[in-house]
Amino acid sequence: MLLPPLLAAAQPASEPLTWEESVRQATAVNPDLRAARDSLQAAEMAVHGAGSGFLPQVSGSVARTDGTATSTSNAPATSSALVVNQNLFTGFGDQASVAQARANRAAAEANLRAARAKVSYDLKSAFATLRYATDDQALSADIVYRREQNLRLVELRYESGNENKGSLLLSQATLSQARLGLLQANQALPVAQAQLARVLGRDDPPALSLVGTVPTATPPAQIDYASAVLDTPDQQRALAQVQAAKAGVDIAASAFWPSLNLTGTASRTNSDAMPDYRSSNVLLSLNVPIFSGGKTYYGVRSASAQESVAEAQREGLLRQLRAQLEQAYANYILAVTQLDVAEEFQKAAQVRAEIARNKYSNGLMSFEDWDIIENDLISRQRTLLLSQRDRIIAEAAWEQALGTGVIP
Repeated sequence: MLLPPLLAAAQPASEPLTWEESVRQATAVNPDLRAARDSLQAAEMAVHGAGSGFLPQVSGSVARTDGTATSTSNAPATSSALVVNQNLFTGFGDQASVAQARANRAAAEANLRAARAKVSYDLKSAFATLRYATDDQALSADIVYRREQNLRLVELRYESGNENKGSLLLSQATLSQARLGLLQANQALPVAQAQLARVLGRDDPPALSLVGTVPTATPPAQIDYASAVLDTPDQQRALAQVQAAKAGVDIAASAFWPSLNLTGTASRTNSDAMPDYRSSNVLLSLNVPIFSGGKTYYGVRSASAQESVAEAQREGLLRQLRAQLEQAYANYILAVTQLDVAEEFQKAAQVRAEIARNKYSNGLMSFEDWDIIENDLISRQRTLLLSQRDRIIAEAAWEQALGTGVIP
């Protein structure tokens, strides 16, 4: 490629960033990932909290009563008590609460998987876009330089009477168009830098320049869509929501059952007028619900309806995910093939342009035919850059649909 003097809009000195380093930075700093990790930790703590219903509850109290010691009844006294309560049965509500908390944790795990896949897509897309913007800037500058050389050649032939004024004016117009393209490329570069900086969780977009590109893989020849759908984060989240809704039904129905509690109390009272008084007792209590005004009944009906909603949503989601996977795979295969075709066309256009330039310089080709070949070369060069970017983005979209990616 020619090295034009017009690589004019040189950016300030920036930090070279490899693909591997960008993955490391996004994994460590991306705010969406941090939020998903924290949500999973919160759900994990909720599971431990839900299990507290199986453990005894212990409370203690201390009281001091001050008074005038004129009689025994109002003499200053200190009392303390220790109460231990163990729930023996709550109508399976404790088990259902733990099951619901575990389902919510599974949903949080699926959310974290989805967040990783999304950040992977965003990172690949932003990296490929910045790579494209950088290469497009260089290509646009090269096109300007090429158009300048072409204009000089047309001017020489025009001055010698071998070319008409229309060809000269068209050459000048195409140079202006090339300069406009360079301006657009210069403006697109900081936008692409800002997009990548957002994914990386950084506040210094101009300090980003790339070394290398995103590695790509060969598309799989066959896809087991049924298994792939079941392994997606969206499906796993929907399944967890169904399980949480089922546990919600059990929690609501537990109010129909009696509850059984065992309570032990030990107390001590120390008065200035009387010796220490100590007592202890054990109470086994059975509470049988008889009528709650319909609250429990309608609560169960509501929870059952929520379970039905979750199951219906999951059923519809499975079909939607199948369609999304097939579309993403089709786009992936198409992008890979388009890149192969674009590379072939670009090679052919490069050779044709070199031959055409020599022919036109020697008066063996008309300006119109030469201009068509020059325009075709520029078009093929831009198409190749776009195809390289789109191939990476299509693979990233396929990985996101599967719930995979480069983020560990």
